[in-house]
Amino acid sequence: MEDQYIKISSDKVIEFVNTVNEICKTIDEEFVGEWLTTHHGFLDGTPLEEFNTNGMVKIFDLLTLIDLDEADVID
Repeated sequence: MEDQYIKISSDKVIEFVNTVNEICKTIDEEFVGEWLTTHHGFLDGTPLEEFNTNGMVKIFDLLTLIDLDEADVID
């Protein structure tokens, strides 16, 4: 996989770090970067796009569904 840079607004750095910490509770740490940049049907885009557009709420919803085995990590 080609390296990609993650772009976020400087005023959302702390919120992004908190989001990544939550993601690490569900997704294996070595796959978090790839997961953030991979399209997911539940989000109708990538988690990074969702974060930049709407914040972390829907990402947290997806992580909850993954924890409950009601959604796949990659969709």
